Amino acid sequence: MALAVGSAVIAPPALQSWQLQQVKDDPAELSRLRLAGIATQDRIAHEIDRALAAGDLGLAESFITLATERGIAIAPERIARTEALKANALAQAVSDFGHGFIAGERESDAAFAGALVGDISGFGDLRDLAREGRKFIDGERTDETVLALAAVGLAITAATWISLGGGLPARGGVSAVKAASKAKLLSPVLTANLGRMAAGAVDRPALATSLGAAARLDLAAAKAAAGGIVRPAALARFTTLGQDAGALYARTGQRGLRQVLAVAEDAGDVGRAAKLAAAKPSTARAVLKLLGRSALVLGALSLQAAGWMLALLGYALAIAMAAQRFGWWLGGLGRKRRALAHAEASAAST
Repeated sequence: MALAVGSAVIAPPALQSWQLQQVKDDPAELSRLRLAGIATQDRIAHEIDRALAAGDLGLAESFITLATERGIAIAPERIARTEALKANALAQAVSDFGHGFIAGERESDAAFAGALVGDISGFGDLRDLAREGRKFIDGERTDETVLALAAVGLAITAATWISLGGGLPARGGVSAVKAASKAKLLSPVLTANLGRMAAGAVDRPALATSLGAAARLDLAAAKAAAGGIVRPAALARFTTLGQDAGALYARTGQRGLRQVLAVAEDAGDVGRAAKLAAAKPSTARAVLKLLGRSALVLGALSLQAAGWMLALLGYALAIAMAAQRFGWWLGGLGRKRRALAHAEASAAST
């Protein structure tokens, strides 16, 4: 009876833990398993209302798609409000694009697109490089992450022009991460990790050369020198981060990318989020909103999962020991019956 009760307690969470361990490197499957019991009708309806109140059309549509996938009905009133928000989005996008191009505002997708047009020319990165680089040369307090991202952005800008746009996704991703860093929108852990990536990555002589070119307003020379400002290993890591961020932006928009940057703890999390968005582009934002970073990594729950799996092994051992004892009991019972039968046969023969 104790073993039967134990199976009901241990088996379900142990099985789920085993399944989570099997898909820990697949964000799409990991999030699918973890959504059970979380993506309820009430929760999705609440999140749609919050997204609509914030004017976040992309997030509202992501939750509607998630509800459809899970067979959850959405009230017609919420559908109507979403369509109304979509109808107003085009006119607002035109206004935001112009504001983003002129003022560098990046709050909405259209504003970010306008700001990106300005960044592709290199002037935005050159401005940040000159400001933070001068502090770095003078030994003042510097935002080394912004400095490194500005240098990487200039280097990618030069490559983008040479490749006729081939580096545009990485260029946009670096620009978005830099903007989020300046606005203090990165998670504290990601901020610290990027700071460690940037620390010691800047080559001082190359930076001085680029700053000299910037002072002469020689953008071409500044771009050429920018490739040497960040040391090769760090440049590769930041470029990969830019590529993953660019892929996220392409599939989830500016708000989706910022949503990831707010929960990510390292560049690897951004890469895993890009995989999730590639597998589930229409529901990735809703999944991330419901699960946060646990949609990307097994994380601290891996210890809990290991505990349940050990409990399952212990339960299996208990079953084996019980089976062994039962076998011994049956064997003893059989021996007693044979002995009794033998004694009866002997008595009958005499």
